Amino acid sequence: MTSWRRWTGIVVAVLAAACVAPPAEPLGAPATIEVEDRELPEVAAESTERRVQEVTVRVRSLGCEQFGLGSGFVLPGGVVVTNRHVVGQPREITLNTWDGRSLSADVAGVATDSDLALLQLDDAGGVPVAELRADPVRRGEEVFAVGYPDGGPARVSPGRVLGMVDGTVLGEPAEVVRVAVDIAQGNSGGPLVDREGLVVGVIFALEVDAGVGLAVPVATLLERLENGDELVPPGAC
Repeated sequence: MTSWRRWTGIVVAVLAAACVAPPAEPLGAPATIEVEDRELPEVAAESTERRVQEVTVRVRSLGCEQFGLGSGFVLPGGVVVTNRHVVGQPREITLNTWDGRSLSADVAGVATDSDLALLQLDDAGGVPVAELRADPVRRGEEVFAVGYPDGGPARVSPGRVLGMVDGTVLGEPAEVVRVAVDIAQGNSGGPLVDREGLVVGVIFALEVDAGVGLAVPVATLLERLENGDELVPPGAC
């Protein structure tokens, strides 16, 4: 069940879809890029788009009372980052790659103070991994939201950073990123990346009235990866 929160007059929707039927057909591979007669910046941009799709997975979580659907991305060591509200109280976690492969994973821990969760792949062999950017995003910077909106195929949506806002009213320990970008249910847990394909944030909610995305900054994620004290096992049924 999608949860809603009201923040200073703005309705904020958590972007995990519940009770959503999985797609009937497996995802198709991105079209082959023809380099001939193409401008190099254009080819490079499409290569980056393919790369960020490859590291982003669809997350299906069969919980105690509901079916959650969101996105996530893979880091070295078979670690998968997603949102806490996507995995909830999981009984079974299934991941799907952009090319239709299914991967199994367990919840390694959920953050107590942020909408973040870490999963551990049972077998990480051959799975591409994302890179994190240590530098914070800048106002006006071009970024891209990657994920599986509405449980459909992987999509890369262009956007621009509007700025940072107080995250404490949203249950976050630090400021969160506001992004003008087209996202929907199912984008939760997906990466926000820069033009080089480096992860700068984790999408977790949408300001419904303004149509503005919200992302946990990569600095918060890095702190949770380095300090496991804020991670606990998921809740039981």
